[in-house]
Amino acid sequence: MISLVEVSRAIRTERGARPLFSGITASFPKGSRVGILAPAGSGKSTLARIICGIEEPDAGYVEAQGRISWPMGFAGGFHPDLSLKKNIALLGQMIGEPPSLLVDFCSEFGDLEYAMHQPAKLLSPTERLAAAFSLSLAVPCDTYVADECIGFGDGIVRRKSDALLTKRLETSGLIFLSRNPAQLAKRCDHFWVLLAGKLKPCPSPDVGMKALHLLAQRTDVTTSNIARHRHVVASASDNEAYDDIRL
Repeated sequence: MISLVEVSRAIRTERGARPLFSGITASFPKGSRVGILAPAGSGKSTLARIICGIEEPDAGYVEAQGRISWPMGFAGGFHPDLSLKKNIALLGQMIGEPPSLLVDFCSEFGDLEYAMHQPAKLLSPTERLAAAFSLSLAVPCDTYVADECIGFGDGIVRRKSDALLTKRLETSGLIFLSRNPAQLAKRCDHFWVLLAGKLKPCPSPDVGMKALHLLAQRTDVTTSNIARHRHVVASASDNEAYDDIRL
């Protein structure tokens, strides 16, 4: 179980703090596959890092049981001057996993045998993504978190990546944050939408997209007015489904 309790976060600008999201409260059952539809600029990546424990919220807290991954494909922890092999080995030591096994897995799965000896700063974008995603899958987790990146490569490489993720998810949960409703529908069976700074449950990614579009069309309406006028979604074709999204 992962629970977010009154989680809030703002970004600091020259004009002061601008809220990204506020008062988010939600629970994701163990083993569930949760898709969060979040448009650009909504705080999607920040929320992913908060769920993983990489960042702290400004207010509220996250309760989690079991091991949660870092965002899949996240390479922000690589030291630029250390070799890829050394980076992976150090991470293994930090999290209590056998360094040699992680190195061997990433080298073979990501086809990174040559890149292992290169400083992280010299890796190509393709090598960097392959290394980060391979490392994400190499470490057993109770819940995997993905921020847009849900695989890597093309053709055979992508099919191999997708197959291993599917196998991991036979015994683990997933929290997938994305702007792409089709990707969410493919991997998830419980859905939420990050809407006007709030995380709202919704029956499907398509319903969430329609709600986002309707909200965007009403940019002249204040947040307080949106809260009072829940019929903002009533004009959609699936009225009953839209009633599940409380604006």
